[in-house]
Amino acid sequence: MNMVEWVLLFAGAIMAVASLVIWFVVRRHRESAVAPASNPGLILPDAPGAVGPAMTGALVDGKAGVRDLMLSVIDLAVRGYLILKPLSGNTSSGWLLQGTDKPARGLTDFETTLLAAPAAAGSAITLGSLFADSTGTVTKSLTQLRAAVARAGWFSADAHTPQHRPSWAAVGGLVILVGLIAAVVAMVAGFSASIWPGLTGAALIVVSGLVLISLARLRPSITTAGDTTRRQVQVYRDWLQGLQPHDIAPEQATELFNANIAAALAFGLEAPFAEVFDTAIARHRNWGGQLGIATDWLDVPQAPLTERVKLLDQLIADATRLADRAGLAG
Repeated sequence: MNMVEWVLLFAGAIMAVASLVIWFVVRRHRESAVAPASNPGLILPDAPGAVGPAMTGALVDGKAGVRDLMLSVIDLAVRGYLILKPLSGNTSSGWLLQGTDKPARGLTDFETTLLAAPAAAGSAITLGSLFADSTGTVTKSLTQLRAAVARAGWFSADAHTPQHRPSWAAVGGLVILVGLIAAVVAMVAGFSASIWPGLTGAALIVVSGLVLISLARLRPSITTAGDTTRRQVQVYRDWLQGLQPHDIAPEQATELFNANIAAALAFGLEAPFAEVFDTAIARHRNWGGQLGIATDWLDVPQAPLTERVKLLDQLIADATRLADRAGLAG
């Protein structure tokens, strides 16, 4: 083994160790933040520093889209501003959004815009008509939602235009280029000896570059405020995920379900969340008691909560298809 092969092997080993140390330090730095309160309670839309269901998606994937807007529609219904009614026929516009007489006070601008559509249509509007609205209700409310995410200061870039963090991508790419050059040098220098030590060093350099590239994010860079809020939301998500049937007091069951179903949908936990309540209902029935959970904002016949939640999933899926047809991004 000549000197060049030794140099490449040691350089590759040093680069591999250095890249792993850098990866570990950067990851720890990103994960460090102020620890949230151990019991954050319900995350109410109007609570200072809190986040409603419509904005949760931005914290999860760095953007706000039509799905998040429909979570706002469901949240508005839960809070008494709308009644959601599935219509007969399996069509994507087979939903009626019925306004109520509850005064629209203390709402965000995108919530106000959404509520204006049923009022303008004479107190009710179908989902299909909402997306075909010539006044651009969905487009306007979506723009307002994204602006609200930007004003929250969670990201250093627009939450709807995720970007790479160019520094780590560039450094990683440069290291990979060096590794490829080192591989060529190893093959040339190895004609008179074994090439494997040099190629091993070159491979380690390439792998080091890939490790550094993995630090680049396909999302805007999250700020300290965004990281703290995301951690608080994660505590809330963990609480939802850990909820058990015996945690549900009969006198609070309806309020507990309705207050958290929109957030459960935002986290993708709606099915297990509903199952917990159905199990609690079954247990009370087996014990000779009664536990009823009313969803007056969802105009459907009485059914297990898991079935009612499936309808909400269908509402979101229908809205997403209509948005695709209308050419709405997100």
